[in-house]
Order: sequence, then C-alpha cells, then structure tokens
Amino acid sequence: MKDNAAKSPNSFAERYEAVLLPVIFRPWARELIRRAAPQNHEHVLDLACGTGAVTREVASSGVMPASLTGVDFNSGMLKVARDRAAEAGVEAEWVEADAGQLPFADDRFDVAFCVSTELSSNPVLQSQAAALEKHAGPEAGSVVRAICSLPDGNEIGGLFEAAGFIDVEVEEVSLTLHHPDGRAFAAGAMGGMHTGDKLAKLSEAKLEQCVDDFLTGLADFRDGTAIRFPHISNVVAARA
Repeated sequence: MKDNAAKSPNSFAERYEAVLLPVIFRPWARELIRRAAPQNHEHVLDLACGTGAVTREVASSGVMPASLTGVDFNSGMLKVARDRAAEAGVEAEWVEADAGQLPFADDRFDVAFCVSTELSSNPVLQSQAAALEKHAGPEAGSVVRAICSLPDGNEIGGLFEAAGFIDVEVEEVSLTLHHPDGRAFAAGAMGGMHTGDKLAKLSEAKLEQCVDDFLTGLADFRDGTAIRFPHISNVVAARA
C-alpha cells in the first residue's frame, strides 16, 4: 500500500470506485439489470447505490427510464456517484438517506434494485474483516460485518413487501470475480472501505501487514499474482 491511499481523508470513495467497482460492483450491477430488465419510462431506484454502478449501467443499457434515483447513507459515495454520472452524461437524483427510512412518497418507483451479502458465504469479506479487526480493532472489522448484517432472504423480501413493492424476487446468486493483481486488489479494498479513519492511525508497516494478512486468508483463491473468488449475495428486484 505504498501510495498510502488508505490514509488520505475521504479517499475511500474514490478507491472504492477505482478498485472495487470494476471487480465487484459492476458485475453485480449487470446481473441485477439482466434479472430485472427495466423498461422505458419506468422510475428506477438504486438502493444502497454506493458510487452509482447500477444507475450508470441502466443509463448505458439503452433503456430510457422516466427517472433514475440513487440512495446511499454516505455523502462521500454520493459525491463520487454524482461526479461520475455527470461525466457520463447521466441524469439522476442522488439522495443521502438510510435505506430503512426512505424520504419518498408511496408509489414513487416502478423498479428497485438491492444486493445484500452474507459474511459466512464470502471469503473476501471474511478475510478482510479478520485483518481489519487484528490490526485496526473491532470497530474497523465491524464496518465489513455491517455490510452483511441482513443476510436472510425471506426477511429482505418481507421488508420490500412491507414498503409496498410487489413482484418481489429474492435469490441467492454467486458470481466468480477476478482481479489480475491480488495485492493491488487487497490494498484497494482496504482503502475502499469505510475504515479510512481507523487505517489512518496505522504505520505504513502495519498497513502492509494488514494487506498481507488479508491475502493470507485468501490463499485458496490466488493463482500466482491473480485472484479469483466467489462472491455470493441475495439479489433483490421488485416493482411498485
């Protein structure tokens, strides 16, 4: 982690966009769109949008939605989402809000997308959480665990139905993901999580050791320099 990006204030959203999005979130965005097949003139919600992968993929798919809205609780992620959308000529509304308390009127959207991940099924997240806990403390590891805090597909489906959505489909899906440089991916993943303030307290040597331990936990998924790993999520698509 010689570029020290993990220590740069507010750099995690850019690192997330640069490293995690092409490896993890763009493939998932394309899988979501393939399954839900949004149509022209629909109002589309990208829930927990991060830096806007799904929103941009919908816009580039040839579909002409009536509106695109991305929601995330993190202002840094939304800033990157807004900037990247503007660069791509994508018109979208970006809203900072908790997914459990959405500030929208009923029947606002036709299609909603969401991905929820289970820690025990994902070796990358397991190894990352363990490395962060070891070197930066339990609070840093809990950031990764929080991503996986709603793993039950039936519970997720119930929440969507309670919010007024219909045709709710929840399916556990596995994608095999790949990066040609496992160490670059590991360093980027550490810098791309919401742990910048925790990692900033570590020395360069400690940061390097944290990445080493992350990679050690992924030994079974490395092929020389490259890394290839399963990534399993509950995929949700719903209509209003």
